[in-house]
Amino acid sequence: MARRFLTAGAGLAVAVVAVVLTVRGVGEAPFRALGVSTPDEGLRIATPLVRMALALAAGFTVGGLVAAVAVLPGRDGIRLSARAYVAVRRAGLAAAAWALAASALVPLTVIVGTGGDPRVLSVPDAFLASLSALEEPAGFLVSAVAAAVVAVMCRVTFSWRAAVGALAPAALAVVAPVATGVVASVGEGHDIATDAAALAALALAAWLGVTATAGAHLAAGRPYPDVVRRRARRAGLVCGPVALGGLAVVAVYLVRDGWTTLYGALAAAQLLLVLVAFLLHLRGRFLPTAAVLAAGTAVTGLLAAGLPPGLLRPASAQQTLLGFELPGAPSVLTMLAPGRVSVLLDVLALALAGLYLAGVLRLRRRGDAWPPGRTAAWLGGCALLGWTTTSGFGEYAMAMFSVHMGAHMLLSMLVPILFVLGGPVTLALRALPAGEEPPGPRDWLLSLVASPVSRVLTHPVVSLVVFVGSFYALYFSPIYAAALPYHWAHQLMYLHFMATGYLFFWPIIGVDRSPRPLPHVARLALLLASMPFHAFFGVALLGADTVIGQRFYADLALPWVPDLLRDQSLGGGIAWAAGEVPLVVVIIALLIQWSRHDRVEGERHDRRADRDGDAELTAYNAMLADLARSRR
Repeated sequence: MARRFLTAGAGLAVAVVAVVLTVRGVGEAPFRALGVSTPDEGLRIATPLVRMALALAAGFTVGGLVAAVAVLPGRDGIRLSARAYVAVRRAGLAAAAWALAASALVPLTVIVGTGGDPRVLSVPDAFLASLSALEEPAGFLVSAVAAAVVAVMCRVTFSWRAAVGALAPAALAVVAPVATGVVASVGEGHDIATDAAALAALALAAWLGVTATAGAHLAAGRPYPDVVRRRARRAGLVCGPVALGGLAVVAVYLVRDGWTTLYGALAAAQLLLVLVAFLLHLRGRFLPTAAVLAAGTAVTGLLAAGLPPGLLRPASAQQTLLGFELPGAPSVLTMLAPGRVSVLLDVLALALAGLYLAGVLRLRRRGDAWPPGRTAAWLGGCALLGWTTTSGFGEYAMAMFSVHMGAHMLLSMLVPILFVLGGPVTLALRALPAGEEPPGPRDWLLSLVASPVSRVLTHPVVSLVVFVGSFYALYFSPIYAAALPYHWAHQLMYLHFMATGYLFFWPIIGVDRSPRPLPHVARLALLLASMPFHAFFGVALLGADTVIGQRFYADLALPWVPDLLRDQSLGGGIAWAAGEVPLVVVIIALLIQWSRHDRVEGERHDRRADRDGDAELTAYNAMLADLARSRR
């Protein structure tokens, strides 16, 4: 215990010295460049220190939860073991510290961003205005609330599923400051940098906590060392490359040609530390890996003390709002050709395709067959996802309402239909080993599919309301206009489109068994019930007399879109036409499934009748005869 306190004290002393040296080395230059007054030195030192504490607490929270649900062995199915429960409780303590640090950074960043005048906190209107204008304090506020939710969930839960559920607000708490911070500031390339920074932050957080938890488990000689070592190693093999790649992209965007500056040296040092951690991880030295990762994570606070050299480069209106320049008026060639890379969604598409192919190959090595049509459907969905977000079509979808509506229809209709036709849950259950001890991925998947949350989300009424209601809630409220200037909001919309579409079509198409199986007549009724709402949505857009998101599109001032209302009407026509076609296709497929099901049931009945002499029909005729005699 004394050794731990000495280590923590030494680490704190090193952090304070590093922050003081960095703050004094940076001086007043960042604030002069931004045109604001320089805050007191004590405030400039306190802010990076609190950022360091926040980054480390986030890592021990997220990684501790990941370790509890996917690294440490469970018991009796997928219940938390004693060690996993301890890991969840420790993650809860780290989450409480995380919430405190994020809460402290809200006023600190407001003061620093407004020239270092603490009096702004005493005027509620001025504080709220600064909170909204600076964006980063609002991100820390979201992080504080989400981390507090995680702390409460970790304190009251005994369930493995609840621990998995706590990962959602934990991920939100990690991403919120990144999406509103320096890396997401206006300028060329901020779209790519935001995605890369979010992925790197999540990967670093998960990796740090997993290695620390696994290293402590192995050092104490607790049960299942081989299982813990193997799972922790796999986690690092995923998180390490993602963290390195994301940090490299962010460094290139923020540093540009300023590698000889103090900021550039710190960014290079962070990359070097993460690379060293990855090499240690490959050798299975988890505690040293965690120590190096903690140092690399702490550098994030030092970077916040300076101003990135690439941030002040001049940018056009399109670079400011979109992150890139459009090549000109859209054409068939430019729409079909490769376009702007969407880091987050491209990584998602590649990961989904890779995991699916890995499952198919495992079945083939075992001698089992898998329908090629399902593989083609899944890979087609991945390819369509990548094309929709990364081609020229994806570029113009960020700047034109009509093209955005086309992307919306593809991502909420066609991509989810292809994914559902792929039957990923069935593939995973067949490919993953059964009866593992301790419980493994197959047990985790079965538990999640059978969970109450899955049953609620796939309820016909819930899935219909969420799927169709999203159209109206997004576009006929201020949400869409408020989200347009932010890249993270576009990515969140795309993910929402795919998730709600998948949940809606899952119980209807029925390749994978739904948590709430529906008879064919109910599936058809659910699909038919959604069609009028789609049609009315498109008609409402066609007849609208106000431009949705007018300020954003007017600021872009695209010369080939002189009439914003006409472009919006074109988007309404796309929504009306493109929304109905996939539904008609699904109806046809559903009727074919229904017919095949009836034919199979009829053949089964005939075989049973041949075996027992049609005992069911004989019993039914006897019942009718008895009824007739009783009436006489």
